[in-house]
Amino acid sequence: MKRTLSFLFIATTLVVLTSCRQEVLFDMGAGAVDYACQGYFEGKTIKIYYNIPSGEISSMPVLFVMHGMDRNGDDYRDQWKDLSDKYGFIILVPTFSQDQFPDEFYQRGNVIAEDNKYTPENERVYVLIDEVFEFFIAHSGSKAKAYSIYGHSAGGQFVHRFLLFNNTLYLDRAVAANAGWYTYPSDTVSYPYGIKGSGADIKAYYGKKMIILLGDADTLRTSDLRQTPETDAQGLTRFARGNAFFSFCEKDAERNGYPFNWRKEYVKNVGHSNTKMAPSAAELLFGDLHN
Repeated sequence: MKRTLSFLFIATTLVVLTSCRQEVLFDMGAGAVDYACQGYFEGKTIKIYYNIPSGEISSMPVLFVMHGMDRNGDDYRDQWKDLSDKYGFIILVPTFSQDQFPDEFYQRGNVIAEDNKYTPENERVYVLIDEVFEFFIAHSGSKAKAYSIYGHSAGGQFVHRFLLFNNTLYLDRAVAANAGWYTYPSDTVSYPYGIKGSGADIKAYYGKKMIILLGDADTLRTSDLRQTPETDAQGLTRFARGNAFFSFCEKDAERNGYPFNWRKEYVKNVGHSNTKMAPSAAELLFGDLHN
């Protein structure tokens, strides 16, 4: 009788373990997987373009790459693939379609509701990055405990606001490249140009590891550059605006006695091009893996 009970216990345990085992959805190499959003964003879908280099996936670092205003996550994946293979890190490119995540959701994070009041953190798009990370860990074999994040142009807008309005515990380092304009951590200016009334933790913001990465030839005032009195007050070009934003934050941190863990880096002779910015970003984030 005891042997029969023991057998039944073992068999039941195996069934439970088998039913709990997650299906592997992310294969080695380049691919794409659909993610069904949870919580406040239930009903929306994000396509995750990715690349997993050859090697032991469990020990590879993870980088989120945030696309620009064209919502072309597949292009960003392809532009980063060789760098991913070279340095040995995984890239995840969550693609936020224009119809499901218009500009007020993607570039501006759904931080402000229609009544001009700040939304709860769980209603901001930034929480989806952690969701996608946890989904990836559950379905890939990765054992990563943290991720880094890079964004170019509109993706650079996403990244610097992501750090400002999101309290993720998974973040390692961030790179905001060639953003068109910025949200200043100023309590005297209303969102999206400032943070008046938001209650954002500025000390924590400055304490995060972020690189403002600027192409020193990104100086054209093209039609897709936001040109309003508020943005032009930040500078007339992306290069000028990035410099002004970094200078303001550096001085603000010093004035308040806050630790400042940001850096500013230039990519010489490069304009508004993710393809040409990506190699410098990869070297800054993962160069130590290649040496």
